[in-house]
Amino acid sequence: MEKLEKLVSRERATNPPRVVVIGKAGVGKSTTINNLFSAQLRTSHALQGTSAAQLVEYDLRGGGLLHIVDMPGLGEGIDEDAAFERIYREELPKADVVLYVLEADERILREDQRIFSDVVLPALGDGRGRRLVIGLNKVDLIGPGTWDRRLNHPDEQQEKSIEGRCRDIADKLARSVPGLRAENIDFYSAELRYRLVDLQITLIKASGKAAWKLPVDTKDPFELADPDVQEYVREWRANNQRG
Repeated sequence: MEKLEKLVSRERATNPPRVVVIGKAGVGKSTTINNLFSAQLRTSHALQGTSAAQLVEYDLRGGGLLHIVDMPGLGEGIDEDAAFERIYREELPKADVVLYVLEADERILREDQRIFSDVVLPALGDGRGRRLVIGLNKVDLIGPGTWDRRLNHPDEQQEKSIEGRCRDIADKLARSVPGLRAENIDFYSAELRYRLVDLQITLIKASGKAAWKLPVDTKDPFELADPDVQEYVREWRANNQRG
């Protein structure tokens, strides 16, 4: 067991899992990374040959390292896109899994569909959509319905709205983007830590042989609930455990 533990630790330190994260400015990529992996920034630097893609190294709480490649967002301009698409084709094949972050309340998906079909999936090569995960972020902004701040959870009406809206987006993307797997599309709120475990499981399933290296260690959404609610639940658990 000691030998096995040493081998596992060495593998995690020398060959950390590599997650490429794509998304336009403001979609919540950094918040997603920090809350999804409970990771602490270790180092950050531009990848060789470009200042547009950043390799960020994180220390994982349970030990080992995690490499995140933060890719530049496409759709800003023709000249920029031409340069950025070259970077995508260089970096995506090296990824264990690719996370493309979208805002769940985004109404116009045409440019994202083009990026999937013309850039991302061809760069991934064989298996195409197997290693691509679509994360629909900021679902707390979807209505009708409201977010229950005391419980840090959508109310019943908003939960139905979220599920309906995200199901429509997933169906549209799965139909319009050849090679994209419907089961690789998930929804969440990075800021409020809602459904991060679901997204993490989807990433692990899509990461193939690197799955065992990815941590199951999201930040707890209950920590954002009202302190009175947290205290009540702690007391209830303590009383039931004694019983």
